[in-house]
Amino acid sequence: MMTYEEIVDLDKKYVMTTYGRQPIAIVRGCGARVWDASGKEYLDFLAGIAVNGLGHCHPKVVNAIREQAGLLMHTSNLYYTEPQPRLAKMLVDWSDFD
Repeated sequence: MMTYEEIVDLDKKYVMTTYGRQPIAIVRGCGARVWDASGKEYLDFLAGIAVNGLGHCHPKVVNAIREQAGLLMHTSNLYYTEPQPRLAKMLVDWSDFD
């Protein structure tokens, strides 16, 4: 596993500086907890800035991603795919909206 310094050096060399970063290199997560390159544990209050609200590495989410990755990883919204309208229907069914 790379050290914090190695990760930062690689990032500085290859990633465009379009935003500031915190002085932490997150290397793994489980549920609402994440760990940095030195092994320090944190509570993830940002959830990937609301992108990862389900937490990290939940077995059901990991299995669903594995299953879908075996079928189709990504395609443009220019095409129809089965998962997109199925998810939209579930969201409507679980809400008060139509």
